[in-house]
Amino acid sequence: MSIEARRAIDRLPLLAGVPEAARARLAAAARPVRYREGEVVFRRGDPGTDGMLLVLDGVVRLHLATHAGRELTLGLAGAGEPVGEVALIDGGPRSADCTALTPVSGLLVRHADAAAVLAEDHATALALLRTLAARLRRTTEQTEAVALRPLPQRLATALLKLAAADPAGLVRLPQGQLAALVAATRPKVNVLLVEWRAGRLVEPARAGLRITDPPGLRALAEAD
Repeated sequence: MSIEARRAIDRLPLLAGVPEAARARLAAAARPVRYREGEVVFRRGDPGTDGMLLVLDGVVRLHLATHAGRELTLGLAGAGEPVGEVALIDGGPRSADCTALTPVSGLLVRHADAAAVLAEDHATALALLRTLAARLRRTTEQTEAVALRPLPQRLATALLKLAAADPAGLVRLPQGQLAALVAATRPKVNVLLVEWRAGRLVEPARAGLRITDPPGLRALAEAD
């Protein structure tokens, strides 16, 4: 078990109520994984036997395809955040697609390993289920909030997340991909970015876009 894996598992809010010995077992069983930019992590309907992905570095996108062929972004997960928590418990099919937006490194905690720990320790099982239930409630609220939030908030949130995952602090996605990510048209995204450049919130860089006023952009992202 690597020190990094143990620290990542210990810091995960999802496992905060799980006893230390059980967290140590899960960390020891975790498998390091890497994904290239644009690589599919899993698709909707795939078996969930791989369980939960804990992102250590980079950003993944959870999304669904509509019947009309459009994609709906459900959320982004960055360093320290889990993806596929429900599969950790039941190993059931994935409920959404997951794609690496940037190069990603992470840990996979398999359903079978989690099930073995839960079967031996009812207190651990109850603690994990309580935490998971609370997290699912918050996730539903967050998904509803994202769907109803204005475009400036959605775009600001995405830019902050992407920049935080980049070693140089840049947003490297082209405008077309940014637009798809925030469920908007490219012209609308372009208008906002022009405004934000004039307001010195962001600036163009050779390899992408640089956030020049993180507090200002964060204020936009968190506006009611």
